[in-house]
Order: sequence, then C-alpha cells, then structure tokens
Amino acid sequence: MDALLIDYRDPLFAILLIAGMVFIIAFVSYWWGVYVKSRKSRRLQRFLRRFETHGVKKSLETMPYTPAMVQPLVLLARAYEKSGEYTNAIEIGLYLLEHCDNDAMTYELMELVGTTYMHAGFLERAHSTFLQILKSNPRNKKVLNDLMVVYERLQNFQKAKEVVESLEAMGVDVKDLKLYIELKLITSDLQMDHNRKIEKVIDFYLTHRKYERVVFEYLLRNEPQRAWEMVQEANIERLVDIFWFLPTSFMDYDKIKESPRLRAIYGARGDIEPCGPTGWFLIDMLNHLKKTGFDEATLQFAYLCKNCKQQFPVPFERCPKCLALDSVVVETEITKAGNETGYNLL
Repeated sequence: MDALLIDYRDPLFAILLIAGMVFIIAFVSYWWGVYVKSRKSRRLQRFLRRFETHGVKKSLETMPYTPAMVQPLVLLARAYEKSGEYTNAIEIGLYLLEHCDNDAMTYELMELVGTTYMHAGFLERAHSTFLQILKSNPRNKKVLNDLMVVYERLQNFQKAKEVVESLEAMGVDVKDLKLYIELKLITSDLQMDHNRKIEKVIDFYLTHRKYERVVFEYLLRNEPQRAWEMVQEANIERLVDIFWFLPTSFMDYDKIKESPRLRAIYGARGDIEPCGPTGWFLIDMLNHLKKTGFDEATLQFAYLCKNCKQQFPVPFERCPKCLALDSVVVETEITKAGNETGYNLL
C-alpha cells in the first residue's frame, strides 16, 4: 500500500499539491463569479419588472376615473414636466385626454402634452399636437408661440416666420422675434452666395446690434477674419467663453495685441506672455498665477438665463427652460485645470 503513495517529502508531490490547490481555487472563483453575475442579472430583471408594473401608466390604469381626479393629476403632470420627468407627464396627460369630456380642459391637456413633447425633444409629435389645437382655437397665442419654437428647432425658419406674422397680426410684440428669424433665414439660406451672406450678417448686426453671439459665432465659423474685424472692446467680456475656447489657428494676434482685454484672456490661457492688471478680477488673477509659474488653474463657464434665472452648462440662443431669446449671461469661475467644462465652437 505504501508503495502506491508518493512520499510527502518528494518535491513532485509538493508541486502537484500546489497545482491542485490553484486549480480548485480558480474553479471555485470562476463559478462563484458566474453565480454572482447571474444573481445580479436576476435582481436587475426583478427591478425592471417592478418598475414596469408600478409606473405611472400602470397605476393610472388600475384607478377608476372620476372628474375629481382631473385637477390633482394636471398639477402632478405639470410638476413632472417642470422637473424633467417628461414620460410621466405625457402619460398622465394622455390618460386624462382619454377620459376628459370637457372641451376647455381637453385643450388645456393637449397644450400640456404638446409642450411636454417639445421640451422632451419629440418635435414632430409636438408639431402635430399644436396644429390639432389650432384647428379649433387658431388664436391661442401661447400655442402659436410654442409652434414657432418647434419650427425654429426643426430649422424650418420660413414656417416660423409665418407664425410670427400671425402673432403680429394678433397684436403681440414680436419685434425681437422678427429680427431673430430674419437673421436665421440669412444664415440658413443655402442658395445665397457665401460673400453676400457674410455681408448681410454683418449689415444685420451693424443695423440692429442684436444677437451678437449668433453673429460672432457664425462669422468665426465661416469668415474668421471678418469676425475679428467686428470685435469691440465692450463686447469681449460678454463673449469671453468664445474667445477662451477658440483654437489657436483662428486667433488674430495683431487684433489681440491692440486689445487689453484680449491680451488678458490669452495671457491667462497661456498663449502669450501674461499681462498686467486690467480690472477684470478673475482674468487678472489667472495672469498673476501664470507669472508665478502656477499653471494648474483655468476658467470654468456656466450660462445663466437672466429671465428665469436657471443655469445651464452650455450656451444657448433661446433659454431651454423659459424659451426667452438672447437672455444668456456668461458666468465664470476659476477651477483646477482638467476640471473645466466647455463647448466646441468650431
């Protein structure tokens, strides 16, 4: 019997023992990983089934409808819409539309659903909903305004212009809207000669002094030299984020040398030698840090709507929340390099 056993002091026995232990551990670890992954998958499936079963739509379908439910559910839908939970708001609106037999409330609910579709990005659905409302109530100013915004987001500026003309005929002040649509019609006209388009954009700005961000960004993308010719010292602080994120290949160093604020921006960014104080606190601070050899600070931007006071991480021509035009205010703060957020203009 002893002849059949390997002596435990034999080195081969130790190697086999270690190899066996490694195999057993690897085998157990593999199957334990499979088990854990399977358990997580089953847990996720149970969660998803629970979500589907107890969502707003399912909950509403199990409730007997009564007219007393309408106002509370409308308030709930508006709360969902304001908080960005668009699916829930739409489901409540559609549920009420199925049961509501009051014409005035039906139009209010359709308006709610259409507005929610618009904010959620379902532009064709919003378009269809607004047109359906206007068939019976063509003088609804809010719906017409929202329809104009939908056409604007669909890049159909000719239709948007027609809606603006309808609002003007109803006595609504659309002076700024007309100018904005006029500018967009120019920049989106694919048939117009490039040079003529550039001249019309410049002439628009020199005449009206409106929508400078739209004008300057368009010129930078299409005719950078003309954009630099349009730069004025008074406008630089309002456009600081555009200058800050501008690629070096688009920079006009002659113009920068002439402008104290531009020298300050690009000195703070590190493209040229840091400059002295200009009275622009954050930019001056960054220039001072550059002079001391500290390169780990940079600028971070946020965009505030001066109408509704909501803040957004990216710039906008029309506020995503309240839909106000030309209401963006650029806010800056110093942050650690690598943590800054921005957008790619070009």
